[in-house]
Amino acid sequence: MKKFNIILLTFLFIPTFLLANQYPNTSIGIIDINKVLTESKAAVDATKQIEKIQKAAEEEIKEKDELIIKEREKLIEQQSVMAPEAFEIKVSDFEKKVQSFQIERQEKLRKLDFMVQSARAEILEEVKPIINDYAKELGITVILEKNAVVMSADDMDMTDQVIKILNKNLPKIKVKLED
Repeated sequence: MKKFNIILLTFLFIPTFLLANQYPNTSIGIIDINKVLTESKAAVDATKQIEKIQKAAEEEIKEKDELIIKEREKLIEQQSVMAPEAFEIKVSDFEKKVQSFQIERQEKLRKLDFMVQSARAEILEEVKPIINDYAKELGITVILEKNAVVMSADDMDMTDQVIKILNKNLPKIKVKLED
């Protein structure tokens, strides 16, 4: 019976060893994409540009808000001295203007969001070949996002080196708000 068990175990493990030889040696690298998107020169420069554009847009929206409020107050004051029909026409025009302003505001916010996403995508497009080349250079076969890893050795993290290469290749990007 012992002989039978040994033979059975041998047949069970031989295919496993044969299959293991078919898989390549695996080397794992870790990358922190969030760090790349916040600490690289291009990301820092893009953030400054985005903040400047967003601040200008916020000021523009605030000015238009104030104009709408003043116009509403003026309309309320005119109510007592206007004929009801004329007042209704003015109210209707004012409501159309407010609605148009709200649509314009939403469009501006959408464009600001698109601007941020475009800057991020431009940096990521530059990072992909850097990661690929660096991984090939080190013989890394699997790259994992740091957020998905519970624990790893420090020397598996390739983020800082990728940022150095990215800083050389892409020190700045041009961020603009689409018209």
